[in-house]
Amino acid sequence: MQDAGLFEGRHVELLDGELFEVTKNPPHNAAVAALADALRAILPRGAFSVREEKSIEPWADWWPEPDIAVVRGIAADYFERHPGPADVVLLVEVCDTSEQDRTSKLAGYAAAGFPVYWILDLRLRQLEVYRDPGPSGRAPGTGWAKEVIPEEGLVALLIAGQVVGRLAVAELLPRAEDGAS
Repeated sequence: MQDAGLFEGRHVELLDGELFEVTKNPPHNAAVAALADALRAILPRGAFSVREEKSIEPWADWWPEPDIAVVRGIAADYFERHPGPADVVLLVEVCDTSEQDRTSKLAGYAAAGFPVYWILDLRLRQLEVYRDPGPSGRAPGTGWAKEVIPEEGLVALLIAGQVVGRLAVAELLPRAEDGAS
């Protein structure tokens, strides 16, 4: 359908057999860019790449394009294929209204075996961190350890159990309506 031009000028995502139109407003785009820049600044150069709004390895009725994926290696490692669960160390979705991030995507990423999933919630002004989805035999969405980090908090970027750096959640969020960060 995409190749036939049915979605010309629209951004859609296939999740669990359903098509969802994805709206990317200025606060969303700014938050994705801020987070990508912050991650690039703390990741070891050449060991990891930050991919913004790029496909990851599809499965079943899924063709996800997370807002950010931190993957092992450099961009050239993915000229021939999409990164999959063994390559991805972090997936991030930025949201202000989408419940798919906490339902369909959360369950799908857990079932596929991705190790860490963050939801940067612009409306609630917080970062939700989900870790360790457990063995693929578990029911989708179970086994995640959830941590909610408020706007004034810091999040540790853990890769293979090692802290690579820390990010201030406030620096990832657009300015609040009252002018505060």
